[in-house]
Amino acid sequence: MKVRKLLDKLNKYTGFGENADQKQVRKLRTVLRALKEKQDELQLKLEAAEGTHERRKLEQQLEVIRRQRQKGQEVYKSIKDARPKH
Repeated sequence: MKVRKLLDKLNKYTGFGENADQKQVRKLRTVLRALKEKQDELQLKLEAAEGTHERRKLEQQLEVIRRQRQKGQEVYKSIKDARPKH
C-alpha cells in the first residue's frame, strides 16, 4: 500500500479518539504496523541512496512517517488506557 493511503487511513482512525471500538483499534494497529514496514523500507533505501537530492527526498518521507506513527501510537495508547480492563 502506498504511504499516502496509509497516512490517510491513520488520520481516519486517529480521529475516533477514546470512542473507538475494538475493530477500529485493530485497524489502527494494522496501519501502524504497515507504516513501520514502510519506514524500515525507506531507511534501507536511504542507506543505499547516492545522490543528495534522492537522500533529501527520502529523509523527508521518513520524517513524515516517523511523526505520523508517533501521533498514531499516542492515540493508540490513550485509547488502550481509557478502555475498561476486564
